[in-house]
Amino acid sequence: MSTIRFDPKKLIGPLNELIKVQLPEASRLSLNEALFANRKRLQDEANRVFDRPVPFTLNSFLFDKAQITGKQVKGRAFVRDDGPKGNAPSRYLNPQIRGGPAYQTRFPRTLLNTVVTQIDGRQTQAKQRGTQMTPVLRKGSKVRINRYGNMSQGQYTQILSALKGGKSSADFLEAGAVPFNSASNYFYFDREALDHPFFRNRFTYPTKPGIYKAEIRGKQQRFYRVMTEGNIPTYTSKFKFFDISERTITEEFVRRFRSRVLR
Repeated sequence: MSTIRFDPKKLIGPLNELIKVQLPEASRLSLNEALFANRKRLQDEANRVFDRPVPFTLNSFLFDKAQITGKQVKGRAFVRDDGPKGNAPSRYLNPQIRGGPAYQTRFPRTLLNTVVTQIDGRQTQAKQRGTQMTPVLRKGSKVRINRYGNMSQGQYTQILSALKGGKSSADFLEAGAVPFNSASNYFYFDREALDHPFFRNRFTYPTKPGIYKAEIRGKQQRFYRVMTEGNIPTYTSKFKFFDISERTITEEFVRRFRSRVLR
């Protein structure tokens, strides 16, 4: 028969070290790695569900590094909440994450604050409330498309500059001498303006409310719709930010923490 003797007091020091220092630090490191892995998973999902997302969107998935606070280890995954011209990713992605009406960027908000003169002399906003302007991206349109499949920023600027310049569509029609392809030949026609007698028997003419680029060849005026005015779309949840983050962070944390503890 053999007798094993040990002094339990000798275990207290190592156990305290393990509980108070090593396990919290292992948790912190594991959570940081899980948050980073989640960021990559969100970027992959964005590339899958969206059509050519811009780098600014892909880089908007951020996280706060894990910190040990008392008896807890905390970290945070979130979407960037600031951006140029007030277009924060957290705002324009929110309808895709939670569902709801499409986010109105700075462009449509500016249109609402811009007064234009219709062909019949009426003064209106450059967009009706509760509507959205959608670029006409089909082949052969007058929309300049960037490599991400969107209207170029330069054309957005030209449209706003033209509409805010105060030149009415009536001025354009009366002058008849606006240079072909002039950057200022953008006009907004609302539904009522489409019934104006001028548009009858024209080779090309406005058929839907929206923003048009007008061009003149000799005595012939042509109108090309670059943006269509329609109802603001409502989205269902498409980008599962919360589901992906919860699943990824949990799985990655457990795997990495277990690996550290068992080393």
